[in-house]
Amino acid sequence: MKEEKELNHCLNCNVTENEIPLVNLNYAGKKAFICSRCLPILIHSPQKLTGKLDGADKIPSANH
Repeated sequence: MKEEKELNHCLNCNVTENEIPLVNLNYAGKKAFICSRCLPILIHSPQKLTGKLDGADKIPSANH
């Protein structure tokens, strides 16, 4: 019997790797994934990920 692998999911919207590409994150010694749709939130408004990504409130927003 083949063991089923648990799918990775976006830390923000919970979409799985079978539905949309995910980007692997390594932050503060922990691993997480974020989807390509939610990546702009991490870049421009990381504080919106508070409670979903430990330390998100300490990540500075991108200045363009």
